[in-house]
Amino acid sequence: MSDSFIWTLLGHLVCIAQWAAFILVDYAYLGRGRRFRHPCVWAALLALAVLTLSVLCGFGFFNIKSVVSNIIYLLVIALLFGGTAVDRMSACIINGILCLLTENTVSFVFARLHGICPGEVWHYRTCLAALVISILLVGILVARFLCRWNHCSALDPLQALLMSFFPGVVVLLNIFIMISSNRRVPTLLDLMLTVGLTIAVLVHLAIVQMFNDQVVQGQASHFQAALEQQRAEALMESYTAQRRLTHEFTNHIAALDALLRQGNLTGAQEYLSSVSKVVAAGTTILDTHNPLLDSLLSRKYEEAAQQGVELYFDLCDLKDLPFCGTDLVIVISNLLDNAIRAAAQAKPPEVYLRARRNEEEYLISVRNRVQKDLELVDGELPRSTKAEPGHGMGLVNVREVLDRCRCEYTLSCRDRWFRFTCAVPTRKL
Repeated sequence: MSDSFIWTLLGHLVCIAQWAAFILVDYAYLGRGRRFRHPCVWAALLALAVLTLSVLCGFGFFNIKSVVSNIIYLLVIALLFGGTAVDRMSACIINGILCLLTENTVSFVFARLHGICPGEVWHYRTCLAALVISILLVGILVARFLCRWNHCSALDPLQALLMSFFPGVVVLLNIFIMISSNRRVPTLLDLMLTVGLTIAVLVHLAIVQMFNDQVVQGQASHFQAALEQQRAEALMESYTAQRRLTHEFTNHIAALDALLRQGNLTGAQEYLSSVSKVVAAGTTILDTHNPLLDSLLSRKYEEAAQQGVELYFDLCDLKDLPFCGTDLVIVISNLLDNAIRAAAQAKPPEVYLRARRNEEEYLISVRNRVQKDLELVDGELPRSTKAEPGHGMGLVNVREVLDRCRCEYTLSCRDRWFRFTCAVPTRKL
């Protein structure tokens, strides 16, 4: 096996490692999009196409052509995944920082140890092998960090922008060091600056994570206090309703006795049915192993009964549903409020909430009757709350939560049934 073939193979392996790291980071940060069902597969096929083009056209390695092709590839694959335009641009910046810091650190350390210029390390097979391993490891670590960050991020956009200022400055300093030291043997100061700045970014990220954890803990404590207050109020309402029913029990018996004495069996059955619905609305018990969701659904069941709407549940174990408390309330409350409001105007007034789980995701569906089919534009959420009576109220908030949590969703309306379905990844959001 010739040295030129080994050099070509290792050079392409570095490119493949970079592309694999890009895909991992994009999937962890952006999630699956709605246009491409398997974005990682499409990104891998695109990488194969770029690799083939590079071999046929002789782009080479670590030159202007290869850098431009990598940048184009980085921008294109971001479009395959989910998230907003800002999210995609952030993912590209994260990938750029990842590769730049990793490659500079490895190349400067290798150049210092071997007494050569950083611009010459690409001709050493051991350096290329080290780059492949280090890029893959860093890509995996960054992807895991972003998965956790997506689940528990509590910083507002301004705070996140301020937190990203330091890594941006570090990248600029790395570029300056790389340009100024590319054609000479790195001094000890060059090495300390390169490695030190990389370590500083890692420490900075750890500090940001600690700050974010404190914010999340504070929000969780506040939300838990509010939740306990809501539970206490719900318990008091249930207790009051139970006392009222107990007080009226004698009157109900007397009314039934009078109807039966008159031989009015139909009237007695209707009266008993109406009383049973009132009692059932106040004593509904759900057990999804998610206390917040159980409390919320019980309240919505009672509200639906008061409006004459039949609300049916078909639920799985939702203990590990990866929504934080606030997002869970926003999504479920708005979807059920809209469904109940629309169903109350239709005949028969019915709402169905269903949840299923597989290895990859939770599938949550809310289906309700409507007076007439709604006109949906490109399958998107209704923008106006006036043109579609009974729907649209709060759906914008639902969309914002689902987009932020990288969840897929779809809606349809046919045969006077309106259905909203979302897929929530089982991994932490």
